[in-house]
Amino acid sequence: MRLLILIILTLFLTACKTTQLAVVKQNDKYGFIDRNGKIITAPVWDFILQGYNSTIMLVEKDSLFGFVNRKGEIIIEPKYKEANAFSDGFAAVGNGEKWGFINSKGDTVIPFQFDKIFDGFNTGISDVTIKDSSGYIDKKGRVVIPLIYETCYPFLSDYANVITFGLETKVIDKKGEIVTDKTKLNGKRLWLSNAADWSLEIETPTGKGWLNKNLDTIVKPIYKSVGIYKEKRSIVNYKNKWGVVDNKGKVIVEPKFEEIWHFSEGLANFKLNRKWGYVDRNGKIVIEPRFDYASEFTNGLAYFEINGKSGFINKKGQIVIEPIFETNRGSRFD
Repeated sequence: MRLLILIILTLFLTACKTTQLAVVKQNDKYGFIDRNGKIITAPVWDFILQGYNSTIMLVEKDSLFGFVNRKGEIIIEPKYKEANAFSDGFAAVGNGEKWGFINSKGDTVIPFQFDKIFDGFNTGISDVTIKDSSGYIDKKGRVVIPLIYETCYPFLSDYANVITFGLETKVIDKKGEIVTDKTKLNGKRLWLSNAADWSLEIETPTGKGWLNKNLDTIVKPIYKSVGIYKEKRSIVNYKNKWGVVDNKGKVIVEPKFEEIWHFSEGLANFKLNRKWGYVDRNGKIVIEPRFDYASEFTNGLAYFEINGKSGFINKKGQIVIEPIFETNRGSRFD
């Protein structure tokens, strides 16, 4: 009996698992493929916005926006002049004059009354703008933080970035109070900072670097540019060449690349001698630069381009989906 229950549970979880899809382009139209390269949705759309693990995806046809599910079935007909992706159960949509919100059934749940919406609902609150003044509302459309800012960014945690009309960047909590104690932000996600939990970028006459949360210098300010920390690594530009340092300031990858991007799933895509390849977190080249372009890895696969066509490779550099599609940078499996 126990074995039977385990089998049923396994089958149930397998059935419920979301199929990973990637957006591809053919004949200047967009559709979906699965990890085997099978076309799930024929390329018939003028645009598809690929979200992260979204069950409902934004599509465009004849300059109107609507939504489809992961099987490619239309769940909300394209009828909106403007639209954002679904987030927190609602999507911000525009009728050409004002913005409002709909649910996954296409019902208007908050009337069209806003002049602009930067992103939409996150953690139960959405930014809104009326007559160039921004604030936040809840899911009943009630103003919970007054519209007194020039720009309001999403609440990705209990805190959000805002920009005042004096062009000062502040952080506020869900009561609308400005946060002065930066220790409250440790480990919290913010729209304008991915490193607020432990580090601070600095700039001196000699260049840019990083401080840790105790304001100790961990990366000497000698670089033309420094990137955010991801997987405890930051990309740096030294004399117009790119390399990588760790979170103690040690150089992991000597600055020698024409371009390098942030680490994802243990690898970073780089450009050397006009070709793209990958380096691991120890600085070893694990996929030789042979592609015309290559993006970061997502769920074990990465988009690449060669001879004007695109496909996908695995972490061994093996082609798993042949380059038969038109180029569509930003495509990934999720």
